Amino acid sequence: MKLLTDPQAARAIVPRPAATTLVVRDAPGGAGLEVLMVRRSPQATFMPGAYVFPGGAVDAADGSDAAVALCDEPAEAMAARIGTVTQVGAQAPAFVVAALRECFEECGLWLGRAGAPADADADAERVQRQALRARLHGGEPLAALVREAGRTLATSALQPWSHWVTPLGLPKRFDTLFFVAAAPAGQVPSVDEGETTTLAWVHPPAALAAHAAGDFAMEFATVRTVESLVPFAAEGAAALLAHAARARPLPPLHPRLRLDGDGGRFAILLPGEPGYEEHGFR
Repeated sequence: MKLLTDPQAARAIVPRPAATTLVVRDAPGGAGLEVLMVRRSPQATFMPGAYVFPGGAVDAADGSDAAVALCDEPAEAMAARIGTVTQVGAQAPAFVVAALRECFEECGLWLGRAGAPADADADAERVQRQALRARLHGGEPLAALVREAGRTLATSALQPWSHWVTPLGLPKRFDTLFFVAAAPAGQVPSVDEGETTTLAWVHPPAALAAHAAGDFAMEFATVRTVESLVPFAAEGAAALLAHAARARPLPPLHPRLRLDGDGGRFAILLPGEPGYEEHGFR
């Protein structure tokens, strides 16, 4: 990855809004909390081969009136909840809809109990989900598909977890809201065989141990996010989701890069860590 060492060039890269979802469940057999992760294609231009959470950039249509009208809660409620994470309250629907859309695109999960008609037959509902996903991959707008299928967008199923902004100096930058949501009962995730090639339900401590051993590639913000799940690893999904539902300030995290002498390598520093104030562009 080529770093931008010129301050003016670095500041010209404006972070693109993005949304990511941590889908959690209790492991079969009572082994504690598990979170769904997907492995990005080795050919991807951003984080190739890394394990990440389902997510991606916010599209203009995610915040459209058509999409917001299909959400299962008022835009004001979303803004109030997401406003605990960031000052993008007016844009909250776009972030939450993007999180739902990306999760469906990348791993085939339609989140939330409000996702499908209440009287849907399980097999018919699964077939409909598969058809909707294929059409979404084909470029059809989400709002039109949701309306046609008689579904709603269960934005109320997502709770904010954290907010990360890619450091200045990297050629691709994102302003990303991380959400948590319960795994929908009866649905089995599957990769899209494009952006994602593998998926896994992972126990946070096990994922961190595998990463430390070099067997489970994760980038910095992903590692730190998995670490944030460790306190709930034994308690399970209900405890984590209850914690997330309690409104609390979640300020954006702005890591900085500490470059080596020639700018070819770097370390990432968080606020409060030694050297943070002395390194990176401001």
